[in-house]
Amino acid sequence: MLVDYHMHLERGGLTREYLLRFVETARARGVDEIGITEHAYNFVEGAPLLGRPWYVERYSSGFRMADYIALLQAARAEGLPVKAGIEMDYVPGREEDIRAFLAAYPLDFVIGSVHWIDDWGFDLDPASWPGRDVREAYRRYFDLAERAIRSGLFDVFGHPDVIKVFGYKLPPEYRDELAEYHRRLARAAAEAGVCLEISSAGVRKPVGEFYPDPGILDEARRLGVRVTLASDAHEPEHVGWAYPELVAYARAHGFETVTVFEGRVGRQEPLG
Repeated sequence: MLVDYHMHLERGGLTREYLLRFVETARARGVDEIGITEHAYNFVEGAPLLGRPWYVERYSSGFRMADYIALLQAARAEGLPVKAGIEMDYVPGREEDIRAFLAAYPLDFVIGSVHWIDDWGFDLDPASWPGRDVREAYRRYFDLAERAIRSGLFDVFGHPDVIKVFGYKLPPEYRDELAEYHRRLARAAAEAGVCLEISSAGVRKPVGEFYPDPGILDEARRLGVRVTLASDAHEPEHVGWAYPELVAYARAHGFETVTVFEGRVGRQEPLG
């Protein structure tokens, strides 16, 4: 089975017609099931949880959760292979508020992710990186990632090493430090029972490679961590992006099953 469990409707709106474009691309690329995972900050109800009103004011879509859930439930009733998910930013100190928000809706799965280090949206603009301490950025990112995974809020941790998105990487002299970050992240996922997302989104970005790094995947496989597959599609054309290569990548690191969610309960299905 093939799933694409990370995609966004924000650029086209909450309409059946736009959703069908994602479904049709999935069918054309042999993807059996998709999961819509709109950013929580795009909803009136979820936006305050981001804690960055200046960003919400400028970028939030202002959707309503009731409309979103109704759209996805109608698609399921129609027989379309669509699951209801959401991508939730991890915001330290807001865990209980996030938990209450997520519990209020009939979601099939929740992706947790880290996009912010304090008020720096590190994956928003490559121009924000020059002059930054890359080593400190990696340290902060992986600390937040581990906290997110261990928070008990999420079913999946998305694009696990997205800190590399613009191609800024730790120099070779810090490879042992990076390997320890990778081990810690995989260990957190194993101990928390959280899936890791294997994503093709990075091949469309300046870094030009899959998420996560092989070091994370190898340790995750050794520890028995489960996985999902994703494209992080923000356009219908990105659904199932580079999936033959992505599946080969997952298999090369020992994964033979993929997690399928319903009602926030996962089960394993053969991969492919």
